[in-house]
Amino acid sequence: MRTGDWLAKPASRIAGAFHEVEDAAGWLARELGKVRASLIRPERIPLEERLVNARDALPRGVDVQWGEWLKGGRFVSLGLICCPNRHVSHPCPS
Repeated sequence: MRTGDWLAKPASRIAGAFHEVEDAAGWLARELGKVRASLIRPERIPLEERLVNARDALPRGVDVQWGEWLKGGRFVSLGLICCPNRHVSHPCPS
């Protein structure tokens, strides 16, 4: 499944909508912060490096997807899906 295919899901599945890159990056950082204590390797990729990459990708219509293993064998996946999207032609949810 391509990350952009999330745009085909019901709008009720959307956690937030952002018009500014900094707002989107801030949301992603806060969400990662909620699970940080449970990450197996919290500094594997430093947050600032993640945010630099997100700030570069988002304005170009490229989705941002972060995934990390958590203690206890669980996995967290955090993503920002761009709309319009560079890689899929799904319409933007209202």
